[in-house]
Amino acid sequence: MPRPPPMTIRNRPSWVSGVAALALALLAGLWAWSHFRAEARVRRATERIVRLVQKTAAEAPVALGLSGHRLGAHLAQGAVLEVEGSRILLTGRPEIVQFHVQVRDACERIEFTEARISVSAAGPGEIRADVEARYRFVAVGGTEIAGRGQAELRWIRGEDGWRIGRARLTPDPRAALPEGWP
Repeated sequence: MPRPPPMTIRNRPSWVSGVAALALALLAGLWAWSHFRAEARVRRATERIVRLVQKTAAEAPVALGLSGHRLGAHLAQGAVLEVEGSRILLTGRPEIVQFHVQVRDACERIEFTEARISVSAAGPGEIRADVEARYRFVAVGGTEIAGRGQAELRWIRGEDGWRIGRARLTPDPRAALPEGWP
């Protein structure tokens, strides 16, 4: 009995190409869905904010202002900043941006390490991003504050896209702010 010819690209059954194309299309669709859904976009935006808030060296006044502007682009107009266990600290985008610039100006270094971000839907038009990280603030003059803290960011969907509407910071209870810190 003659031996059948080996399979080659030319004599392969036509359904194999169709199955391969369908599998590739399904994989591309799954990747696009996971990459562009709201939770994934908010997760990436939260990662950018963690990097944005860090400071590695002295900054010129223009760089401080630019950092504040970049943070402000992620905030809703009526954003609220609060510290766990106390009252609301700041209300409104301008106040939060001004506070951010004051803290950056008062610090030589701001570091976040071991950052873990989890994101979940919190209702229609709202996504909650929880950030847990080790932090280290080194003030001008050498005073240092370090610990492990958390932040809960409530992202809300508005006409201009996803913005932070509420941020709740939970510092390490063992780390106390020194006198005179902003």
